[in-house]
Amino acid sequence: MSRIARRMRSSVVCAGLAVLLAACAGAPGPRTAAPDNAPDLFEALPPTSVVTEPPSPAPTTSAGPTPAPRTRDAGGGRGASGPGAVEGSPKWRPTGGDEFNGSELDPSEWTLYDSVGGFGTGYRKPEAISQSDGTLKITATGDVSGGMAMTKGQLYGRWEFRARTDLGRGFGSAILLWPDSEKWPQDGELDIMEVPGEKRDLAHFVVHWGPDGTDKMNGTQVSGDFSKWHTFTLEWLPNRITWYVDGVKKYENTDKAVIPKTPMHLTIQLDEGPQKDWILPRDDTTPAELSLEVDWVRISKAP
Repeated sequence: MSRIARRMRSSVVCAGLAVLLAACAGAPGPRTAAPDNAPDLFEALPPTSVVTEPPSPAPTTSAGPTPAPRTRDAGGGRGASGPGAVEGSPKWRPTGGDEFNGSELDPSEWTLYDSVGGFGTGYRKPEAISQSDGTLKITATGDVSGGMAMTKGQLYGRWEFRARTDLGRGFGSAILLWPDSEKWPQDGELDIMEVPGEKRDLAHFVVHWGPDGTDKMNGTQVSGDFSKWHTFTLEWLPNRITWYVDGVKKYENTDKAVIPKTPMHLTIQLDEGPQKDWILPRDDTTPAELSLEVDWVRISKAP
């Protein structure tokens, strides 16, 4: 979702923050909120066809094929690196990523947020982020949650990751590509996985663009249990954007006017509400702790 303030990495909160939040916090607009009777503006988006081709094969390294998901990923659906290939897909080569196998994050790869929350509620602090047992964890406690951004972006490529979000009201997960230029919406935004609802039963994909400064968007959503592990894949090329969940294509857009044309970097966030028709405020049902977990991130590029 397009929230300039939530990408702020500085501990300094400028006086204009409230203005930025008011301008940006609502995009891409209400989608499945926790209340059963809340409006779902995704119904207004053009329908997208659902097809079943797997994405192009995952890249290999000099050490051999990319490792298969760990055993704890079982039950999250077929991995995104299934057999077969999409016609016309490039042969991807690895350019980066993180397996989160160390005792702490690599500061040369990641910048941790230290700011107010993305909707002006609570705080995003580095201490909310940890790495253990081969996974990244952003853990919300009270009014403190966290977010982080990769230090390096790239123009076009393939982003793939395995993630899950604990059940609970008041926080929503967001893993997305944000423009290196920080010019939004002019240089676009690609929301690869947004799971705002407390039941974690819908994952959203949204493309933002707006060369004239007006936020325009298109996207889709899929149902499932996203408190369990699932694999998300984005292929971003000059002539198409394609989104897969557990190896199944769920969205594709070939409109070149929509496709971002400047480098972008990955961000991983656990955002606190309230945000109207998106994330409800915390209440008595909110767990004392809840986490967004990421097993691995793998980034590739066409030769």
